[in-house]
Amino acid sequence: MAMGQSNSFLASSNKLVWENVFITNDTNIQAFISRHSKLKITSADQNIIKGNAAGIRNTCPETSVFMKDNVSFNFEIESSDGKYRVTVTNIIFTKKNAKKGTIAENYFIKDGQILTTGTLPADLNCIDAYFNRIFNTTLYKNRQ
Repeated sequence: MAMGQSNSFLASSNKLVWENVFITNDTNIQAFISRHSKLKITSADQNIIKGNAAGIRNTCPETSVFMKDNVSFNFEIESSDGKYRVTVTNIIFTKKNAKKGTIAENYFIKDGQILTTGTLPADLNCIDAYFNRIFNTTLYKNRQ
């Protein structure tokens, strides 16, 4: 992992992974996730929710061109005693009308390390802020 990295991304087995732990009193994480129109739950048991997202658009100023593409990803949420951990994997950027996307690792990972050149740190921080917004139940409650 790069020194001074200020987001929740890590390189694991040459894959880009986003992981964060949220503290909450909310006991129904599944209902919270179901409210987001782009997040689809594929399985849920007592403590683990799995799902995916597609057609996500999130742009930030001064980021790479590919950041304007639609994003899809898989997520897993594991909850326990007042907290839950969200892990996002298989992040794919897909240009409008394209049949196949580009995996995030092609942009962000080289030799098992997260790249820190050019606008890549800004790109990761942009995605990090978005994931924190959509998966944080506290922020959602504050917006209601």
